Amino acid sequence: MIAVIIPCCNAEATVGGAIESALPQSGAEIIVIDDGSTDGSLAIARGFEPAVRVLTGPNQGASAARNRGIGETTGEWIVFLDADDLLLPETLGQRLATAAATRADVAICDWQELVDDGQETVDGPVRSIDFAALSGGPEVACATHVWATTAALMYRRSLVEKIGGFRGDLPVIQDARFLFDAAYHGARFAHSPHVGARYRVRADSLSRRDPAGFWRDVLLNGTQIEALWQARGPLSSKQTEALKGMYNHAARGLFSAADGKFFEAVGCLRRLGTEMPLHPRIAAPLAGLIGLRPARQLLRVVGR
Repeated sequence: MIAVIIPCCNAEATVGGAIESALPQSGAEIIVIDDGSTDGSLAIARGFEPAVRVLTGPNQGASAARNRGIGETTGEWIVFLDADDLLLPETLGQRLATAAATRADVAICDWQELVDDGQETVDGPVRSIDFAALSGGPEVACATHVWATTAALMYRRSLVEKIGGFRGDLPVIQDARFLFDAAYHGARFAHSPHVGARYRVRADSLSRRDPAGFWRDVLLNGTQIEALWQARGPLSSKQTEALKGMYNHAARGLFSAADGKFFEAVGCLRRLGTEMPLHPRIAAPLAGLIGLRPARQLLRVVGR
């Protein structure tokens, strides 16, 4: 009933554990999509055949790997398990029970962080999705701060097909955008109150290795969401505030990275027609006058 899709690229230290955590789950169809690994990941995954299907191909990114997995599986429900995360025993059965009781399209459990500093891995806090915010307005909530690791989410296949898969143009935040897309397509969400996954927090994660890329993704995501909302009609006050927050965060992050997309983020804020937040109101004319890097250095000196 459940397809567990594991995208994998150069994860030889962890992919075996991810697969082992999925194998005991009742009714699970497990597929590993090796995304052009150059280490021992593929050999480790193939060591679990035939209990696990393993496919490989050139490196195309996590979104493409997940989308391939969607097309190669048949389960009514889908869980996307990253190769460095874990499922906890019996979690999929508990999520199925929640979905059956609530007629949900997305069942969401709690998760525990695994903090990995490159030297050791220690247990971190248990996290839960902000279900109150999600229930109060799922689109705005998922566009702003509501998020859960993919390992804690179980999606109905019909919803996944309606969404059309993960976006390849948002390589850093495609999982967050997928959750928004679920809300945009009218998904029913339900909380399955148990700790069902372990999510690895890494010092060398993509968002930390490439902060400018992360903030460019945030900006692009905001413009895409704004276009979707605008297509329905004038923005509501909540939508406007959500976009203002997204563009402000993107502007501040891009300014700190001295990335030229900062000026595009400021332009998006101006287009909303609301009061400009303080930081870009100061930073934009200064950066236009003396350049991004000198402006960043100057504002750091004065504590802005």
